[in-house]
Amino acid sequence: MPDVTCSQCWLWQPLGRSTRCRACGAPLITSGGMRVDQALAQPVADGPPPPGSPVAPYPGWAAAGYPGMIAAEPSRATDWVLWVRVALAVPSLLAAALLMVVGLLLRHVTLPASAGSVPQTVDLGPSVAIVVVIMLAFTALIVWLVKFAVVRAVLLVLAAIAVVAVLSRIGTAISSDPIAYLVDLGWDLAFGALLILSLVAARPRPS
Repeated sequence: MPDVTCSQCWLWQPLGRSTRCRACGAPLITSGGMRVDQALAQPVADGPPPPGSPVAPYPGWAAAGYPGMIAAEPSRATDWVLWVRVALAVPSLLAAALLMVVGLLLRHVTLPASAGSVPQTVDLGPSVAIVVVIMLAFTALIVWLVKFAVVRAVLLVLAAIAVVAVLSRIGTAISSDPIAYLVDLGWDLAFGALLILSLVAARPRPS
């Protein structure tokens, strides 16, 4: 079925059994601006498009539940920009969670006494919380900016530089810690591939 959008939160979603938004309950509207419940109450368009119409019929053609539209499945193309966002967000979220766990376990740290002073206990909780908030805010900003092709191009250049840097220390890294080296190289290559696909592949659009 074609996608419809919410009249309040503008969330695009496939047309199912309900004529109201799954998120806020507001009436759904078609791409032409008509409410879905009103469109469904009107007669269905008769037959396939006439010969010479710019919209050609295809096998399994069926009229939609509102006039003038042809029922079609949404685009199945992969949204590589979404995968780039996931690749950026997941490591940051894991790092923030790990930092919070370490901050909770080692919240109070006692500094050794120096000459003329006594041992001091420092509370790392507020500092860790500030670092986590800044990290998540910066990650959210980058994830939002990824929708722009120029930002993805800059990230691709940085990923290429990272791959070259990793390859430049292949000898010493493999002899000291080959697993960490291969994971680092594989991640940089995979992230670079996602960026390339997000730049060359067309993003899926609602039908």
